[in-house]
Amino acid sequence: MVGLLAFAASAGAAPSLSCQLQSGQFMVDGVGRPKVSAFIWATGHGSATPTGSIQTRIGRIDPVEGRDYKRAIKLDGKPVLLPPEAHSVIGFGKVYDFKDAIALAYLGEREEDSSARPSQIIVVINKAGSVIDSEVLPGTATNPGSHCLLID
Repeated sequence: MVGLLAFAASAGAAPSLSCQLQSGQFMVDGVGRPKVSAFIWATGHGSATPTGSIQTRIGRIDPVEGRDYKRAIKLDGKPVLLPPEAHSVIGFGKVYDFKDAIALAYLGEREEDSSARPSQIIVVINKAGSVIDSEVLPGTATNPGSHCLLID
């Protein structure tokens, strides 16, 4: 799917998911002005306190420990099946709440990343708990290319 997004962006189609979120072009069922909030689930240092659950209009999003210290996501207690490229240790990020769906944009450390260079991962989840879109900007990328940086 990431390859398809990159191909579509390079072919002059719609901008990448991250750039659509950044510019306000991304919409769900006609809703284009999401409520945006930040969250912290894991930190590498003690200066920030994890925020825990995220209350959204589609339900409560919770972090759960998965295999190999990877975080999983639950929506109202039910697991959300993340695409394989989005499996990571989830650090912190932003929630874009569109009423009928949310976009989680977060920094996540995948196996190919280092803690100094995590990936920017975006997953769009609908009310049913399904991922309907996703995008990964690898931490190993030296140039964001057609992606926009949402998390600093």
